[in-house]
Amino acid sequence: MNVCGSIFGMFAASRRAYRQKCTVQTVGFISEVRRTGKVVKNVPQMLILLNALDEEGNYFQTSLKRLVPGHQIPLLVPAAAVPIRYNPKNRAQAVFDRYPDAARLQELLDRHEYSKHPGSTPLEERREINRNGVEKKALLEGLRLTGNEEQGDREAEITIRFFNGDRKSSTARRRMYLNDRVLENLAIGRYVNIRIVPEKKNLFAFVVPANHICPM
Repeated sequence: MNVCGSIFGMFAASRRAYRQKCTVQTVGFISEVRRTGKVVKNVPQMLILLNALDEEGNYFQTSLKRLVPGHQIPLLVPAAAVPIRYNPKNRAQAVFDRYPDAARLQELLDRHEYSKHPGSTPLEERREINRNGVEKKALLEGLRLTGNEEQGDREAEITIRFFNGDRKSSTARRRMYLNDRVLENLAIGRYVNIRIVPEKKNLFAFVVPANHICPM
């Protein structure tokens, strides 16, 4: 019993040391997911291969292992974003970030989206939405695909209706590129969370909490 306890303690200490070396927060995009064969209390361990963004916005490859309940495995699809921390001295080492910095993550995602769609919303406008925008509930009134596709995303014209403090409603419309995961969760007539710049009502974006990007 003491031997088993000693081995477990050494393993736990090793895992803590590994996590402590992973200090840089970023976001990774899933490229592949494999089962390791390890199962703990009927929960399988997955090896998640990622293309992550460094400080300059360049990609590097890394991976992490994590126990993932069966109902969450369908979320691990190619190109899904995962908040991670990596070891700056050995970027092949990474762990899932349980407490991501929402502002930093959003900046990295904005840079990434702009690099994919440079002809879409300018980077400065994306930053203005994050800096000056306010969160609101809005009714999705229209969703029309334009037929344009880039980097696996589809362009859509989005029309929303939201209510002001005086109970009067306003509409806003803009085009944006969306991936299939987002499109599948949008339905006309339902409410969505948006961030909108009050003085520029057509400058808005959907809100996705940092810890819900790819919940695990």
